[in-house]
Amino acid sequence: MEQETCKDQVVAMAYVPWQNFHKVYEPEKALMVGTIFPELNKPFLGRRIGR
Repeated sequence: MEQETCKDQVVAMAYVPWQNFHKVYEPEKALMVGTIFPELNKPFLGRRIGR
């Protein structure tokens, strides 16, 4: 059996959708949540989904 190397791997393709700028948070809120864009505000709840 022949050992695979990185040169034998297929290059990955990523999909990143365009971000539409609608509204943004005020600077104080943006600093609290870590983004100026409400669409990117995805709080970490500390548990797994589906349980």
